[in-house]
Amino acid sequence: MAEADRRRLLERALALPHATPADFFGGRRPPEDADPDHLRRIDDTTLRTKLVETGLAEGLQSPKGPQRIASILRIYPNFDAPSRKPSNGRSKSPASHAAPPRNGLPSVEEMERLIARVRELEHTVARELSEEIDARIASLKRSLADLEGDELETAYRELGDALERKRAQSAQTRFEVFRRIESDAEFAERAFLRFLRR
Repeated sequence: MAEADRRRLLERALALPHATPADFFGGRRPPEDADPDHLRRIDDTTLRTKLVETGLAEGLQSPKGPQRIASILRIYPNFDAPSRKPSNGRSKSPASHAAPPRNGLPSVEEMERLIARVRELEHTVARELSEEIDARIASLKRSLADLEGDELETAYRELGDALERKRAQSAQTRFEVFRRIESDAEFAERAFLRFLRR
């Protein structure tokens, strides 16, 4: 990566909001040796993946499913974040997992990264869909008292559709999560989505 690109990426990382001890969930604590200025919260899963893969950040906490917990990174300004170690004890480079697996099958680590990405996006997408649908339902409810005739019938029909979308939100969430991962060309593990049931 060119030096200018590294500098811009570091600037984006340091522009993220700070993470506090209160952001850590379930008894977790910030690493004792971590500079508090290097602990950041992030909602952008694509940026999170890029920061980790370039060695600029280490993931400390990720939302799982519908949990409303913060996604937290530890920033390494020198691009020397620790990488995962395979069983032989040798460090892997941040992008080494992008190599095609043997026999077309993913490793355990690759599937773990894919599933973690699915969980992160499920949290984000579920929140987005819920906010959109709830706002539409509230708007339709407010308008019913002022409508008559065909307009009232149309509003009732739209309200029924919105409520049906609310009931089907789980399936919509999974569909959108898979769509976003499939379209993310920088996320190598998207090739293994075929091993997961939608």
